[in-house]
Amino acid sequence: MARYIYTKVSAPIQDAKTPEHNFKFHPLVPVSLISTNGQEVHIREAYIDTGAQNCLFNNDIASRLGIKDFRATEGVRQMCGIGGKKPENIAYFHSLKLVVYKDTKNRRLDNAWQINTRIGFLEKPIGFAGILGVYGFLDQFVFKTNIPGGCFEIEPVFE
Repeated sequence: MARYIYTKVSAPIQDAKTPEHNFKFHPLVPVSLISTNGQEVHIREAYIDTGAQNCLFNNDIASRLGIKDFRATEGVRQMCGIGGKKPENIAYFHSLKLVVYKDTKNRRLDNAWQINTRIGFLEKPIGFAGILGVYGFLDQFVFKTNIPGGCFEIEPVFE
């Protein structure tokens, strides 16, 4: 099990009932992606998104992994946002290794969980370097939130 501190971001709301409602709490974790040829890209923070079905990253990361054309794959899927009414983006999936660091200050492979999974690289960029969704992340971990305590925990289901 690893415990992380929520990233607190100011988000002023006009009708906030309490001061706490003036903030968003982002569950961000340090990760890396490793390509099939062994190239590794460190990503400072990826967003755990319980509403996302897949693990999705901005396509600029693909070239840093040695993937010449992120679109060169048979795993292509149109992606929808909240409500799923119309496609808003396209994801191109590749088999990679996702590395989740147990400690935000100690980012070494011997202090991390490694998962072989499919990562989608997006046609259009999103607000974070990457999001960790249900398939490929949340199906591999127990995610426990403690907003009053300002932290969250993840624990692998495979250990």
